[in-house]
Amino acid sequence: MIRIMPILFVIALFLFVFFFIKNRSGFSTCKKCEGKGYWRGLRGEKTICDICKGEGHIPKK
Repeated sequence: MIRIMPILFVIALFLFVFFFIKNRSGFSTCKKCEGKGYWRGLRGEKTICDICKGEGHIPKK
């Protein structure tokens, strides 16, 4: 039990820092293409997202 607590603390600290930095970013993931910048068409071709113009992210408002 004593060995598990420091490991859980390190994991919790890592997750806190990760989500804190992620939320401070000036961009958010494009919802239409799910951050890929494209999606697969019916025949398997890549279609570039027209909202984010293929970048996968859009500026936060």
